This record gives sequence, C-alpha cells and structure tokens, in this order.
Amino acid sequence: MYRLLTGILLVVTFQMASANEREMYQDRIYQAFVSGDMNAWERTIDAMERHYARAPLPDMLYDLLLARYGFIAVCLDKEDKSKARAQLDKADEELEKLLLYNAFLSRARALEGAFLGFRISLRPLSAIRLGPRSYRAIDLALELDSGNPTAWMEKGNSRFYTPSTFGGSKEEARDAYLEAVRLFEKNLPNNQRWLYLNTLVGLAKSYAYTGQEELGLATYRKVLRVEPEFTWVKEELLPQAQKSAGR
Repeated sequence: MYRLLTGILLVVTFQMASANEREMYQDRIYQAFVSGDMNAWERTIDAMERHYARAPLPDMLYDLLLARYGFIAVCLDKEDKSKARAQLDKADEELEKLLLYNAFLSRARALEGAFLGFRISLRPLSAIRLGPRSYRAIDLALELDSGNPTAWMEKGNSRFYTPSTFGGSKEEARDAYLEAVRLFEKNLPNNQRWLYLNTLVGLAKSYAYTGQEELGLATYRKVLRVEPEFTWVKEELLPQAQKSAGR
C-alpha cells in the first residue's frame, strides 16, 4: 500500500510540474506574439520540443503544435519560406500523433486544415489538390465539435484568404470569426489567449473588406483594451485603419 501511494504521489507531482511548465511556455508564446519577438518565439518552440521529448503527453503536444502554427504563419508573412517549411515538416509529423487522441480530434483537424493552407502558400499550384482537403478538414473539425473556437477561427481564415473563385468569401469569414470570438470569450484557456487576439484581428480585417470600417476600428480598439501592448495592432494595424477611414 505504501508503494502504491508513493507511486501515485510521484505521478501527481510530475503532472503538476508538467502543467506548471506548460503554463510557462504558454505565457512565453503569448508575450512573443504580443511583442512580435520571433526569436523568443523560436527559442520557446525549441524548449517545448525538448520538453515533449522527455514527457510525450498530448496536452504538451497540442501546445507545441499551436506554437508552431503561429510561428509558421508569421514566417510566411515575412517571406521566410525555408524556416516556415522546416517548421511545417515537423508539425505534420506531430499532428499525426495528436490525431490518435480522441479528445483532441476536433482541434487536430482544425490544425490539419491550417497546415494544408500553409502548404498552399508555399506552393500555390497545389491549391487545386490541397484546397478541398483543407476545407474538408475544417468542416470535419466543426462536425466533431461545433463549439471549438479554433475550428471556427480556421474556417474564417480559410474563407478570408481563399480567392472567391475557389470558394472564398469575406462575408463568410466575418461570420466565422464572430462565432470564434463568441466561443473564445465564453471559455478562454491560457494557451489560446493569443489565438483570441489573432481572431479579433481577422474579424477587424473582414469588417474592413465588407464595408464596415467603423466596426473594424472598434474591433482594433477592443484588441488594445484586452492587450494594450499588442505591437502589431498598436503600431501598424490600427493606424492604417484610421488612415483609411480618414481619421
């Protein structure tokens, strides 16, 4: 009995320590996103990768995939395709592992849709083949869990960035972002705080594209109320939106 209790205590202690480290990594990713510090973001990914190698738990795997997801998106925005491709190759391998866990299946399918979208960005000619697969993965994520905000966020992203001739729609993107925001605000885990901010940015952009500039400005201001130090919005997106609106 003593050995059994000792074993249980060790497991509980390990899980608590792992949860504390996960929260530390989550906070680092959030701060890297808010400040735009890509070096800090990349260092944190490396640390998370080492942590997962030591303790391959699904919660940590999901956090690692989220961190890679955001980093890849920024790399693509900065035209650093080699770094994006290297991170995406690792993410694809890790995603196969996450798909084995039923509790993460909706979130994993949403990431699958996003990663296929990234592949299209790296090789636009692959859109005909990969585009429908990306849409199907996101739709499946929503079928599995219609209350998954990351799936609604990815539906918004896919509709926003896909040309209208291939099924894209700024109006559908706006509506999907709105639902994602509603769900994030209902329950916002620590590892998704930066995703919530990013979704608000997507919503603001979709408002601008659908002739709702005032709502777009209001959404950017909402972002800064949530996170006053969000560099991207404070120094770039909001001033640009104000200029476009003649403010």
